[in-house]
Amino acid sequence: MLRRVAASCLRRFSTVSPYYEEHYQYIGNPDLEEFQKFMLGERKKLVQDTTIFKPKEQIEFNRTGELLLYEAEPFRLKDVLTPYPYSVWSWSMPSFLYMYFANPFGLTWLYNDLFLLAGLWGWYPQVEYVFNLRYHINRLWLLRGGKVLKVEHSNVTGYRWKSWIFIDEINLLTEDKKKLEPEKGINAKILDDNNQLKAETHIQVDNFVDVGRNMQDHILVLCKDGQVHNPEILDAVLKGFEVDTSNFRINTLHTERWLEPNTNS
Repeated sequence: MLRRVAASCLRRFSTVSPYYEEHYQYIGNPDLEEFQKFMLGERKKLVQDTTIFKPKEQIEFNRTGELLLYEAEPFRLKDVLTPYPYSVWSWSMPSFLYMYFANPFGLTWLYNDLFLLAGLWGWYPQVEYVFNLRYHINRLWLLRGGKVLKVEHSNVTGYRWKSWIFIDEINLLTEDKKKLEPEKGINAKILDDNNQLKAETHIQVDNFVDVGRNMQDHILVLCKDGQVHNPEILDAVLKGFEVDTSNFRINTLHTERWLEPNTNS
């Protein structure tokens, strides 16, 4: 431990940053030979995706090259205090505690302790439900270039995080949330006649960064009552189609996002 601290302190005074740093020597990380073999070896060639969607109308980006596709407030749209069936155990906690202390059936301590465990841990299902609401999308943007989406999600405190996902890594789930749609849901009907979400939509992303943690095969949710701003493009990206953004213009009006530092003078 002291050796690692001393090495890190001495490295601060060095003007040369080592190409292969010492922390790669930890257990489970590649050694120097494996690291050099990876860096000097042949890389997998990038295969250009041909699933391109071309919008019918011109795309209007904001100053930062983003197009808002969807927005919602999950903690206002979803029931947080009494979500069924997760809140059943929470509201039953007083009954479980009464059964433990009063013991009206005269149970032995081995069986009576089950009421105590249920009374102490009855809050867990509802807390787990509220925690998973952080994976409900607040806002979804398409970035200029048509290959990447910016995702904004939040927790119960209102703190918001931003992450970025590749469109070709999106897989649409069926309505029962149990399996992937065949052919990435190309024949699935996501929007209704009013160009709003037909039902709560679940997508599985191959790689997602959640507050600095790399998550694989992670599921994100779009609330049914959210607002869809560009239905044609949203329907395409949720099915894994990259967007042709060659026909675009930039909105430079001062009435929008005028407090941000990228406002034109």
